[in-house]
Amino acid sequence: MMSDKDCKDLEKTLDKIQGKEIEEKIRVLEFRNAKLHQHNEKIEREILELREKIKKLESDAVDQFRNKGDM
Repeated sequence: MMSDKDCKDLEKTLDKIQGKEIEEKIRVLEFRNAKLHQHNEKIEREILELREKIKKLESDAVDQFRNKGDM
C-alpha cells in the first residue's frame, strides 16, 4: 500500500507529465495553425490571380466579338 507521501509524489509526477503533454499539444497546434494560415493565404492569392485572368479573358472575348461585328 502507498503512503500519503508516495501518493503526493505520484500526483506531482503525473502533473509534470500532463503539463509537458499539454505544452507539446499546444506547440503542435500552434505549428499547425501557422501552416494552415500560410496555406489559406496562398489559396487566397491564387483565387485573386484566377479572378483577374477570368476578367481579362472575358474582356478579350467581348472585344473579339465587337471587332467581328457580332455584337
